[in-house]
Amino acid sequence: MLEFLTYIEQSTDEVANASKSQLVKEINKKVKRLREDKSMEVEYMTLLERDKEKFQEGREEGREEGREEGKKEAARALLDLLDDETIASRIGLPLEEVKALRKE
Repeated sequence: MLEFLTYIEQSTDEVANASKSQLVKEINKKVKRLREDKSMEVEYMTLLERDKEKFQEGREEGREEGREEGKKEAARALLDLLDDETIASRIGLPLEEVKALRKE
C-alpha cells in the first residue's frame, strides 16, 4: 500500500521500477499508454473545458443566489419601517415576494 501511495504522489517510471508491487508496475504501464494516446489528450482537454464552464456557471449561479438572499435580508430588515410597495421598489424585489416575507 505504501508503494502505491508513493506512486500516486510521484507517478514516474523510476518510482514504478523501484517498486516491488506488480500492481504499481501495471498501473504505470497503463498510465504511460494513456499519456501517449493523443485521442485521450483531446478527450481530457474537452472534459477539462467542460468542467471549467460548469464551474464558472456554478459560480455565477451562486453569486446570483447570494444577491437574491441579500435583497431578502434587506427587505426583512425594513418590514417594520416601510410599506411593501416602497420596500419592493427600493430593494428591487417583486411586490409578491415582499408580501410573502411579511407573512413569514
